[in-house]
Amino acid sequence: MKLFVNNKKIGKYILLFAVFSVLFAVIPYTDDDLRWGCSAGMRRLLSWFDGYGGRYFGYLIIMLLTKVYLAKILVQSAILTFLVYMMETISCTHDTEHISVLFLFFMPLWIFSHTIGWASGFANYITSVTFILIYVHYVLKRLDGIETTTSIPAVFGYIVLGFANSLIVEHFSIYNICLGLFIAAYTFFKEKNIRITEFGYLLSSVCGFIFMLSNSAYKNISNGDDFYRGINTTNITGVILVRIGRILNRCYLRLPVIVTLLTIIIYLVWKEKRGHITGIWKKLADIGTFTVCFGNPIILLADMTREGNDSAKNIITLFVLVLVLISIIITVGIFSFYSGRFWQCTGILISVMIPVMPFLIISPMPDRCFFGSYVFWILLIYQLLELIPRKRDAVLMNRQLQKYFKVMSYLAIGFYICIYGSINKQDFIRRENIRIEAEKGEEEVTIKHLSNENFVHDITLDDEFSWDCYKEFYGIDSDIRIVVNEDI
Repeated sequence: MKLFVNNKKIGKYILLFAVFSVLFAVIPYTDDDLRWGCSAGMRRLLSWFDGYGGRYFGYLIIMLLTKVYLAKILVQSAILTFLVYMMETISCTHDTEHISVLFLFFMPLWIFSHTIGWASGFANYITSVTFILIYVHYVLKRLDGIETTTSIPAVFGYIVLGFANSLIVEHFSIYNICLGLFIAAYTFFKEKNIRITEFGYLLSSVCGFIFMLSNSAYKNISNGDDFYRGINTTNITGVILVRIGRILNRCYLRLPVIVTLLTIIIYLVWKEKRGHITGIWKKLADIGTFTVCFGNPIILLADMTREGNDSAKNIITLFVLVLVLISIIITVGIFSFYSGRFWQCTGILISVMIPVMPFLIISPMPDRCFFGSYVFWILLIYQLLELIPRKRDAVLMNRQLQKYFKVMSYLAIGFYICIYGSINKQDFIRRENIRIEAEKGEEEVTIKHLSNENFVHDITLDDEFSWDCYKEFYGIDSDIRIVVNEDI
């Protein structure tokens, strides 16, 4: 029977991998993909990315995805499938693969188009989250009191993982070290012991981060000489205050699915756990739950009806938003403490914020950087559901609803396959038209934007260098000039 269940589970993931492969086959290369895939990317590699950045592992993944089309399909499909698997593994219940798919494919488009919909964004931001979840799973097992292996291959594997995790994207390199410090400190104070696995992971993470920062690009960033990134050093207090509002908005307010589900789940947890809480903690739990349940609809409504830069409304919304987030911290802390899962729930809640904290002073703050926070919100929801297992199994995990989740997940993927298939076809026709005009000897060709361009990252380029990379990448005559008509 167990073998049958395992085979059924494997079959689910094989099917997901196959469907993801179709999706990534029709998502076109865009923007920085073209630069990585032509001689510009090779020049970066030959200088070992000196002056460009220290995301060495991430850059190598990008080059693989842009140089070999089949690798793009297979690697991205495998990583996304593994992400769903890790989310299910961490969820404490083993029937969430289709729910996780729904979360990922109902992700706001402003994140989706910069991560799943863009090979370069995928290589840095989805891989970093996927690989870090391997160690998050290890940490959660330790917090649950589950004995973990200390075999030499396992220790060596975690050391390699820690080093690699620190060479994909900077804000997750910092999170990687924080995670390593936390579990090492937890083990030391709780068990009066130092585990070689945790010490090795932490040390390799620090070494990886130092290796990343050794790239001359970070010296240029600190001096203000970088072509893209910078550190805000003037009026730093004012900058941080403005950035706090922006981060809170992108980390929470602009995630309506997360906001809605947290409201419902915190209420359900409060309803079931309230009787087990005593004293002032009970009052705090009541106030916190009330604030979450009434504050969340208010901030969602205020955000939906905001016109332009209405500063008064923004300040009021931000005030309520801060109250709601404080209430979430309080309620999650109280409920998880009385359920014996304080470190698990609180740790994941803190993990929502740590990866985006560097953007308080570092510019720019692109949308794709919030993918990690979105995933940790999902994991927090899974952890909160663990506090009410009977309701979860009766309502969420019943067979009928699971069938619905399965159908909806494949419909969601199918929707994106249709959208990206259409964009890919338009992009192909446009390329062929440019190639035909070049073969005719035309010096200039005028093109128009594609429909549904908001689903991809800058597929219609806006500077001459990018178009030069576009022509080299697709083998189009370099002499023809491409002009974008913004009116058609």
